[in-house]
This record gives sequence, C-alpha cells and structure tokens, in this order.
Amino acid sequence: MFTGKIIKFNKNRGFGFIKNDGDDIFFFADSVLNRDDYFIQDGLPVSYEVAPGYKGPQAVNVTILDEDDTDQD
Repeated sequence: MFTGKIIKFNKNRGFGFIKNDGDDIFFFADSVLNRDDYFIQDGLPVSYEVAPGYKGPQAVNVTILDEDDTDQD
C-alpha cells in the first residue's frame, strides 16, 4: 500500500491524481472504496495500490484516510 494526497480531482469527469513521494498517479472515482462516506476533494489523504492502466500505472483500491491516520510518524 502507498499513501499520498489527492492533488487534482475533476468531479465532472470522474478522475483525478494523487501526489506521493514520486510521480503523480492517476485514479478513477470508481476506485475509491469508501467514497460514499466522504466527498472526494483535493487535499484528502489516501492509501492505495498500483495497477497497470491504459496509459500507465494507476491507483486502485483507494481509501480516504482520516487525518489522524496520517499523523502516526
């Protein structure tokens, strides 16, 4: 599992990008597992897995984290 933050989300088109230590990674809104509990928006911390996509790697099994989950360092 990787962690990062949503940096760009286009709700009209249903996709966005997650920023982590490396490159930005693409995700579809459908791959957010707990999206009914949260409104997907920029700045939210997430955990995710990476899978091959049509144009390169993309995030799958994306889970929006509570702010408390990211302060464990």
